[in-house]
Amino acid sequence: MDDAQSCQIPERILTERLLLRMPRRSDALDVLTAVEESHAELARWQLWARDLPALTTIEAHIARARAAWELREHCLFHIYNHAERFLGTCGLEKIDWDLGSFEIGYWLRTSSTGRGYMTEAVSALEKQVFERCNGRCAVIKCDAQNTKSAAIPQRLGYSLDGTLRCERLDAHNEPQDTMVWSKLSSEFFT
Repeated sequence: MDDAQSCQIPERILTERLLLRMPRRSDALDVLTAVEESHAELARWQLWARDLPALTTIEAHIARARAAWELREHCLFHIYNHAERFLGTCGLEKIDWDLGSFEIGYWLRTSSTGRGYMTEAVSALEKQVFERCNGRCAVIKCDAQNTKSAAIPQRLGYSLDGTLRCERLDAHNEPQDTMVWSKLSSEFFT
């Protein structure tokens, strides 16, 4: 846990085109609007998006995300462009402080895909992992059929470690194969 306390991930990360910041309760309507817009796409890949969430559900999720941040269990960021439009989320979801391993997860609203936003956001997060947290490994997992999601680790130079067959259920309770991508600190700093 000492590593968790010494890792100072900022609550705001500014990139060339984006602002990644800790979620606020006041973001809930922005999130709901993006989920509604992107529901068909999200429901295809994300179990949590099978049904449209209520505003109160999103507010509760934000409250849990803020508490998890304080406990150093995971760090969720809301992504906004510089015009203050909510684009999606990314975060450090599964953190093993002893091992120095960080799993990065993400989703982007449908109307903002294809512009490199998520590649930019994930790049900013991996920089935090390796430069601020002395991380040894960043991991990205995605559905083996989700080519858009898989393009992110490919662009950022992650290695495909393998595909886990029937690793979990998809949003339709069907077995899902999951690709596992990783980047080691030695690969980040070369």
